[in-house]
Amino acid sequence: MSSSSTPITPSAFASALPSLPLPSLHLKVLELRNSIAHLDYSNEQLHPFAHPPSGPPDPVCVEAISENNIVIARMQERISLVKAEVETRGLSWTEFQSKEEIEKLDKQEPGVVAETNGERHSAWTDGTFQTGRIVNGEVVMDDVAGGGQAQQGGSIGDEELRRRMEERMRDMGVDDEGGMHL
Repeated sequence: MSSSSTPITPSAFASALPSLPLPSLHLKVLELRNSIAHLDYSNEQLHPFAHPPSGPPDPVCVEAISENNIVIARMQERISLVKAEVETRGLSWTEFQSKEEIEKLDKQEPGVVAETNGERHSAWTDGTFQTGRIVNGEVVMDDVAGGGQAQQGGSIGDEELRRRMEERMRDMGVDDEGGMHL
């Protein structure tokens, strides 16, 4: 940042948030976290010069670390403002949480956040969600918890599907203008 510019104030930042759609809030949080990560990395690289085991510290590195910490605190405050906006809209902050936030929450209340316990939500194992893949033009569904395989799909090939569709279309007839209503 140049010496003549100043950062946006927290109140101005907060007043701009209500007009942003949710995806923009997501992007802003990701942008802020990315900037924080770069500043943290920069501080790690500067630390040996700012606090050498022997010899005098480099005052430029000491000042750079201090400035980075101020900017990091400002960015963390902005993330808090986005969180407040998300919650004001009646939405959950959960989908915005970083990996570190999830791990911190799980340490405070074990079992609350299933992803950090290595567990999958029951919807993945009770058949609510089913996964599969396409193999040689056919849909092959993965096994579902409870033993059996999910119902197979894609049992006919492209040519058979085309033939059946043409047959249905012939049976349906056409309208006065030569077209078909779907």
